[in-house]
Amino acid sequence: MFIFLKVIHMFSLFAGGASGIGNGVLLKKVIASKAPPPPIVVQAMRLIGRIGFAAVVLLWISGIGMIATSYHLSLLDWTFWVKMVGATMVLVPVSMMTAHAIGSEKAETPPNLGYLKQMSSVARIGVGIAIIFGVVAFN
Repeated sequence: MFIFLKVIHMFSLFAGGASGIGNGVLLKKVIASKAPPPPIVVQAMRLIGRIGFAAVVLLWISGIGMIATSYHLSLLDWTFWVKMVGATMVLVPVSMMTAHAIGSEKAETPPNLGYLKQMSSVARIGVGIAIIFGVVAFN
């Protein structure tokens, strides 16, 4: 079971990282253009964002499963809890960006690019913390 969860975790890391980089590059280009993005770019960003959100959710599910099946929480030191702070710094803004994008889509208004940029900056910091302290915690 642990191996299955770890495989899901690794694929989710890959998908989440690729989504974050891809949408980050697109967002930067859209903001720099100072013009509304073409519909195909909007559609691509929407799909990439949903893939990223699904990846973050799967990271949490598989991570909790790995902890539950293989570790006792009392044996995990402070580095694990710092890693969890980083992971939370990813989950919260990614969830907020997804909700914002869905709300904008339903209202048929463009999303607030400044808000998305700000939330993605918080998520990037969280990714760094989660990776660094995850490696330390489980090494």
